[in-house]
Amino acid sequence: MAASTVESPTRRSLRSASPRSSDPTRWDIQGLRAFAVLSVVLYHLWPHRLPGGFVGVDVFFVISGFLITGHLLREVAAKGRIGLAGFWSRRAKRLLPGAFLTILATGTAVLVWVPNALWGQYGRELIASTVYVQNWQLAADSVDYLAQGNQPSPFQHFWSLSVEEQFYIALPLVLLAALWAARRARRTGASPVAVAQVVLGAVVVLSLAWSIVQTTTAPGVAYFSTATRAWEFALGGLAATIPLTAPRTTPARTVRVVGAWLGVAGLLASLVVITGSTPFPGIAAALPVVSAGLVVLFGAHSGLQRIGRIAPIGFLGRISYAVYLWHWPAVVILPIALRHELTIKDKVAILVGAVVIASVTTLFIEEPLRFSGWVKALKPRRVALYGAMSTLVVIALGAASLTALHVQQVQAAEFAAKLSSGDVRCFGAAARIASADPCVNPALADVRVPAAANAVDDDANRDACWSSTSSAFNVCSLGPRTGYTEHLIAIGDSHNNVLVDAYERIAKERNWRIDVAGHQSCYLTTAHQPASTDQQRVWCEDWKREAMTYLRTHPDLDGVIATHSTGNMPVQPGPGQTADDAVVDGLVQAWGAAADAGIPVLALRDNPTARPDVVACVAQMTGPTTADCDSSRSVGLGLFDGSAEAVARMPGAARLLDLTDSYCTASRCPAVIGGVLVHRDRTHLTNTFAKTLAPYLGDEIAGALRSFRK
Repeated sequence: MAASTVESPTRRSLRSASPRSSDPTRWDIQGLRAFAVLSVVLYHLWPHRLPGGFVGVDVFFVISGFLITGHLLREVAAKGRIGLAGFWSRRAKRLLPGAFLTILATGTAVLVWVPNALWGQYGRELIASTVYVQNWQLAADSVDYLAQGNQPSPFQHFWSLSVEEQFYIALPLVLLAALWAARRARRTGASPVAVAQVVLGAVVVLSLAWSIVQTTTAPGVAYFSTATRAWEFALGGLAATIPLTAPRTTPARTVRVVGAWLGVAGLLASLVVITGSTPFPGIAAALPVVSAGLVVLFGAHSGLQRIGRIAPIGFLGRISYAVYLWHWPAVVILPIALRHELTIKDKVAILVGAVVIASVTTLFIEEPLRFSGWVKALKPRRVALYGAMSTLVVIALGAASLTALHVQQVQAAEFAAKLSSGDVRCFGAAARIASADPCVNPALADVRVPAAANAVDDDANRDACWSSTSSAFNVCSLGPRTGYTEHLIAIGDSHNNVLVDAYERIAKERNWRIDVAGHQSCYLTTAHQPASTDQQRVWCEDWKREAMTYLRTHPDLDGVIATHSTGNMPVQPGPGQTADDAVVDGLVQAWGAAADAGIPVLALRDNPTARPDVVACVAQMTGPTTADCDSSRSVGLGLFDGSAEAVARMPGAARLLDLTDSYCTASRCPAVIGGVLVHRDRTHLTNTFAKTLAPYLGDEIAGALRSFRK
């Protein structure tokens, strides 16, 4: 790629701003790097001890903005242009070897130790990390209802490196465009520094404003978005321009000392006052970002230089990139390989091991490769070619894991289909685990269907019965269209729609018509339900009003089955209400629409919740199924449902449908029942298990309808 040139009236003054000391190293920045990486690592290992440690990432963003902006402006001063190809080539030489080495090693570890139930997610994230779009992959998952329960992946930390790479691509292009525009506007007296200050200042204002807005409206997206983080780089860039406006002027000693140590104080405070519950980034990010900006601006002329020269601190700053790369995969994969939560000894081993491996890769791989004569001599086109080839090699690992997973999934799905369609004794809910005489089929002892790798996709929901990106009250009909003996509608969130195939079986076997209407994270209640975005809240509220209108205008219905999740979106209590009261009040008021129309309410108690890693846990099982992945009954049913309490307040108008005995014994809620994996994630049933509930759910509904008619 050809270099682009710009005019530089202040070229001489910019040159004079270059370091003149015999040691040009910014030891204060090395110390800042050490602080940032240590904060992140300690947070990942002991999040409750260092609640704000994740702000170390924001510190890295400021440092990158400062160094890269200064580098580009000095290049303009020295050469009158920005060599895009050369700049991007140097970035590739610096970053790609360590990143690709880590991804390859981590991908290999995934194939060796991680259950294949996680290969799909991990393979996609490996590819996203390799092409530096991991932040957008995670942003998309944060608003994907079915992906929100994803397990942390060993590639997740590449989101911040993806944001940095996108900054490295965008910044020189933006500066060139701004300088070209200034020249076209015949502002020949406008220096590159002044133009950069205008551009970066605008980015700070616009990006920070958007960060504040999106952190409120879509916090999941805001955390990973390049648009909400751009101002952090831009602020670092602004700090780099300040010395260049008056290169021979050094701030007064008091200003330097106070500014630098005020930044240090702000950084230390951010580790404590910012926590996981703080809306972030938003305005809260200003504390670590501005503080880091003060350090990079004033640190070169303060005592922080001496601190950064302390050998362990300076060395940790030197290897900080590699430490960041290597520590997180160990945090994720080690507990899977060891099959237990990390102990203190494990965490210390990860900390020490990350430093050791980072030292080796930095000293013996990254730096020798980057500073070798033949690498320095590589032309940008050759670097681009080698980078593309390396990218394809790494992507191939992710593609291979996804291909292998697909083959296994097809085979497992065929086996599950045979079991589901056949007359297998004690299959799924037919095991009657809570009865005095449970059904036990020895042939199912080592059967677990669907396969854990298929669990996430084992879902029966249908677009015709579902609404997620609008307020439309979509209704599908199951069973006979005419000649049916009962006409019911099932309304709720995704916990209602996981039962679509079960409803269909009931309808066909009993000659009923069952309509189904569901909405993402939204059910039949008048209570306020939080949502990821303001738009989703509006859709939900409108959908609920449509649902109640539908009930009032369909008095011919024989009943409404109402169910909801207890574990996803709790309702907001009003003034003077407890959270539990808000749940019950919202149900009673919404069910009143059915009661007013004379329609009986059949309240289905929600299914139990499972442990967060239930699918991955089951995937590690070999041989006969054990209780290792089960939840205690108190945990599985520990979240407040409210259905029973709401039914008690509507005698004669509502009945409770309770299938708890199909899920739990007196002491535990198994992960696998009758050879069937119960959950596809922490809260949702697999379709395979849901279908086995049909006879028991049908009996509950029939009994409730009879009771209304006595």
